[in-house]
Amino acid sequence: MIRRNRRFTEEPKPGAQRAGQPARVVLACCFAMLAFMPGASRAQRAEWLDARVTQTTIVDTICVPGYVDRVLPSFEVQMRQKERLLKQRSIDASFASEYALDHRMPILLGGSPNSAANLDLRRWEGRAGQRRKERLAVYLKRCVCTGDITLKAAQTAMAGDWSNRYPNLSSMSCSGL
Repeated sequence: MIRRNRRFTEEPKPGAQRAGQPARVVLACCFAMLAFMPGASRAQRAEWLDARVTQTTIVDTICVPGYVDRVLPSFEVQMRQKERLLKQRSIDASFASEYALDHRMPILLGGSPNSAANLDLRRWEGRAGQRRKERLAVYLKRCVCTGDITLKAAQTAMAGDWSNRYPNLSSMSCSGL
């Protein structure tokens, strides 16, 4: 007597596939590719951006000396925001000086100065540290203001894997971005 496993009582016909299986595989591959593309759509997250800063308004906003100082919240407000984020991440206040209040999209590149969604904590030091990020933001802003790259291209560069994409900030050129 041959025993059959109940899971295999209905065998598919040779060469038959489940309906919709190829389409699901193709869709899954497309979504995976989009998710892992550097800077994929993250740069244009509306909650990170200041609607007043666009390609047509850069000469009146980010390209004006002192722009960031005019739009940045007060020091006290920024410190409260940093304390809130430290508590959310369960980081002891004694380590606060190791972290910067980071604007995910820098204000220099049209990031929102007031949106909580645009705020994060970032260590000061390291390859992906705040000091390097600020240097890159200043550099990209200069490239935008000279017309060598668009604001959108600079935002995309900053929202992507900037720390690996730009490993040597000292040898960059606006045309080589």
